[in-house]
Amino acid sequence: MKFTANYVEPYTNSITASVMFANTEENPDEPTFLSLQRPIEFEDSNYYFEINDQSYSRYGGLELVEFSRSEIVVVLEQSSVEKFDGNEDFRKVQVHFEINDTAFADILSTLRNIFEGHDIYHEK
Repeated sequence: MKFTANYVEPYTNSITASVMFANTEENPDEPTFLSLQRPIEFEDSNYYFEINDQSYSRYGGLELVEFSRSEIVVVLEQSSVEKFDGNEDFRKVQVHFEINDTAFADILSTLRNIFEGHDIYHEK
């Protein structure tokens, strides 16, 4: 699955860290999105991801997350794909975006919080 996000929003407070990448232009009523989250108030909490709606969500279950200046690539474990009715479109999610330097720094910090302690997260 590939899409271009026109909406990119990181959010962190004392309870949770989250970032959403969404395309709200093509279908405003049901936007395509990738959401990554983690409750940071609990030290041993796991990350959570959601693709397009809650029926495609899970705690854990990612094989790889690569973040660069203009793209995030998320590769799901095969068990996650199977949980999502074997939808191979979700095996690899690539999101392209254009953001300013401040937003990039905020997203970078948020992703580091979300994936702290997990060796699946890499920056390019």
